[in-house]
Amino acid sequence: MPVYNPVRALDRGLTILQIVNEHDGIRTQEIADRAGLSRPTVFRLLETLQARGFVSQSASSGGWHPTLLCNLLSSGFVDKSRVGQIATPEMMALGREVLWPVDLVTLDGDAMQVRETTHKFSPFSFDLGMVGRRMPILHTAGGHAHIAFCPDDEREVIFDMLRKSGLPENALIHDPRRVAEILDRTRARGFGFRTEGYRNHTHSISFPIMEGARVLATLSVICLKSAISFDDMVRNFAPRLRETCERISKAMAEQDGPFTQ
Repeated sequence: MPVYNPVRALDRGLTILQIVNEHDGIRTQEIADRAGLSRPTVFRLLETLQARGFVSQSASSGGWHPTLLCNLLSSGFVDKSRVGQIATPEMMALGREVLWPVDLVTLDGDAMQVRETTHKFSPFSFDLGMVGRRMPILHTAGGHAHIAFCPDDEREVIFDMLRKSGLPENALIHDPRRVAEILDRTRARGFGFRTEGYRNHTHSISFPIMEGARVLATLSVICLKSAISFDDMVRNFAPRLRETCERISKAMAEQDGPFTQ
């Protein structure tokens, strides 16, 4: 039996940290509901954890994420949280340069998921509420970049999931010739791109964020077709997007910890 009674504030803080670690991107009210605490109490504890560097709040969605410091405490810290923390300042800076929205996208099973975006800050934003949205791998620039540059064994697992999904947006996986064309053209250009089909009023380009041979995420610039041609988008933004992804990849490689290869 414990000698002293538990410290209630510490107990609550650890509970909240555990909730954030298990539900990356969760909002304040959802944390309060899960913890059975009032929203003001939860927010004060989150601010304390943020001040100590254990959690961070998304500038675009308001959701809370575990930080790199949690890697010292929990094996539940995942690469997606790590790349999100490192990439966000870089993508925000890029967004201020290119003005068009920039999305940080990661693989989520048989789809790509938007983890962060500059839509909220872009003067040319056209789609709000993008954080958390799942998008088809075979019909998005980020999806093309991921499958083109990820290791062969990972690609085969992804393709197997797509074959078994039965979802209409994944039907293209049953056309090996088209899939091979996507891989070939993406590798030839050095980036993924989308000019038609999914969200047909826009086009986009996407570069991978690498750690060794792994694709940890992709970074995409999305533009309205009515405002800028695809060729102009590539000419104006591809070099800066590539440089940003290379800086993020370098920062990932310099991070110590069990996930670094």
